[in-house]
Amino acid sequence: MNAVPTIKTKKGIIKLPCMMPVLVPMEKVMANNYNPNHVSENNMLLLLQSIIDNGFCFPVVTIYDSEIDRYVVIDGFHRYLIFKDYLEADCIPVVILEHTLAERMAATVQFNRARGVHQTDLMGDLVQALVQQGLTDDEIAQHLGMSMEEVYRLKQITGIAALFTNQLYSKSWEMREE
Repeated sequence: MNAVPTIKTKKGIIKLPCMMPVLVPMEKVMANNYNPNHVSENNMLLLLQSIIDNGFCFPVVTIYDSEIDRYVVIDGFHRYLIFKDYLEADCIPVVILEHTLAERMAATVQFNRARGVHQTDLMGDLVQALVQQGLTDDEIAQHLGMSMEEVYRLKQITGIAALFTNQLYSKSWEMREE
């Protein structure tokens, strides 16, 4: 694969994968199993009309999983569905990131939260999955743009005590004999 173009900014070098879209067969693209957002049918129809009126302006963000020979959607799931189910296209433009599973999950949330779209229950499941991938609470908070309180709250709604292993707790009181 060619080197991804970059641009120099005050915050450092930023990669520009948007400059390298590729057209891939629709049957090679699949949804991820951790996307924490849903779109109403009315909004799907609006997205369809937007694509018809304006063209396909934003490629679907994916990773290539060589173990299954598929491009897994990180961002753009609903654009993918429009192309696949509504327009019945044979191919779709994608950009390909090179991410670990934890990085993919974080990227999906980053894209969704930046647009203000996510669901609490699914976010809890995502936090649980990231804990199981070995990320610390600090790493989860940083990558998902959350406060520590949000991370703890989402861990609580999953109802799994194992998510709190390796956590330090202060003593609320001590017993002593008089």
